[in-house]
Amino acid sequence: MRMVEVKQVSKNFGARATLVRALNNLSFKIDRGEFVGIMGPSGAGKTTLLNIVSTIDQPTTGQVFLAGQEITHLSESELASFRRDQIGFIFQDFNLLTALTVRENIIFPLTLTKLPTSEIETRLAYFSDQLALTTLLNRYPNELSIGQKQRVSAARALMTKPQILFADEPTGSLDSKSATELLQYLATINLEDETTIMMVTHDAFTASYCNRILFIKDGAFFSEVVRSGTRQKFFNQIIDMQAAIGGGVMQRDS
Repeated sequence: MRMVEVKQVSKNFGARATLVRALNNLSFKIDRGEFVGIMGPSGAGKTTLLNIVSTIDQPTTGQVFLAGQEITHLSESELASFRRDQIGFIFQDFNLLTALTVRENIIFPLTLTKLPTSEIETRLAYFSDQLALTTLLNRYPNELSIGQKQRVSAARALMTKPQILFADEPTGSLDSKSATELLQYLATINLEDETTIMMVTHDAFTASYCNRILFIKDGAFFSEVVRSGTRQKFFNQIIDMQAAIGGGVMQRDS
């Protein structure tokens, strides 16, 4: 099943003399169960693209299909329902509610649904176990490390069992150990639950956990790299492509 289809999407900011084209006639597809990274130099349009595909923003021209549904012309109420039922987000700055416990933060997306309490508790137990949060459920965000906060953010995003998970620089605030742990959890969830993941990153180490990388430059498709061997080999291919495209930062070696 095709989970994401972007058709000739362009995004402009400003007008006339101040016009900036952030995305330029961009097209690509992501199938169900893929773990796809979006990379490119600073200013390439990565975050703009993620915002459009994840329904946060609208393209100037073009179409976006998620799980077979064209989303670019849905009303705000239709988009809100679609986000709640189909999409999960992992943000770089976590967006946790400080007055709620870890348990309450994780189950928060389901509080407006009609799911029975038993199902909510089953999901909480499963994702808490997957993301090593079981012993932290009664703590508050200010009692957690940065890595733990990001894992809570990931668990919260997965509680609705989204068709697709969007991640915007999810390891950007993490140290090497925490980043590796989070990426291993995402890879496991992608493999075991067939959760489709689209992740924006500038870091080759982070990207090496993906199955495929789409490189964009100046808002347009530049190239792609598909993993076909070890993660180390894939990491090296990503580094080579970053050098070719003229951007990106190598932060960690694998």
